[in-house]
Amino acid sequence: MTRRIQGRRPERAAGSETLCHWRIWAFIAVVVIWPHAAAADTITPERITAAVSKLEALAEGALADGAVPGLAIGIVHGDEVIFLKGFGHCEAGKPEAVDADTVFQIASLSKPVSATVVAALVSDGIVSWDSKVADLDPAFRLAEPYPTNELTVRDLFSHRSGLPGTAGDDLEDIGYARAEILHRLRYVPPSSSFRAGYAYSNFGPTEGAIAAAKQTGKSWEDVAEEKLYRRLGSGFPSGIASKQEIERFCVSVTR
Repeated sequence: MTRRIQGRRPERAAGSETLCHWRIWAFIAVVVIWPHAAAADTITPERITAAVSKLEALAEGALADGAVPGLAIGIVHGDEVIFLKGFGHCEAGKPEAVDADTVFQIASLSKPVSATVVAALVSDGIVSWDSKVADLDPAFRLAEPYPTNELTVRDLFSHRSGLPGTAGDDLEDIGYARAEILHRLRYVPPSSSFRAGYAYSNFGPTEGAIAAAKQTGKSWEDVAEEKLYRRLGSGFPSGIASKQEIERFCVSVTR
């Protein structure tokens, strides 16, 4: 899902040069070591220890080269987190250190997170990728009647609804709420014919996720918590951080 589902981003720090709107503002490395490797190439604890030490050196090198002010690394082997550590600082020139609990913005990596939640609903038979949004969320409209009537969850997650890539972004930037932005998408002229073009958008998948969740009778946040975050043991239900946790976001880089 997009960051639009997971909550508005925090305000940018004054006097700082922020990274591009579409970039992740810190480098996060996640290494997954599969437990069922070929017998001839068994992953032993010694090999894992050696690999982790090299990864730490790479992280320190990235900091030394000025590539990022801070980063966090998590390593999962089988079902066990075997390494979790932060490096550097949240903002260049400021003292707050990155640790294992630092919250990073993940930008559009939230889209596959949202797709995973919707996939769980599909697996449960609650919705289909080809369920029509008009049936799931009758109040939603696009600019034209035919796409509105035929639009599916698959269309929205595939970015082929006809919505322009930036549809709704400017409204979010000036403080409009998610529901109001989705309502106003009906006033946005299409950038292509329905299913005839690809335009990578944020609020297309947002509506796809919201529509799928409506079939459960629960909010998106509750569905995401139930199907994903709670099972992962996440400290942030539904991906929503508290005010205190938001203050720990790594949000900018001072050059």
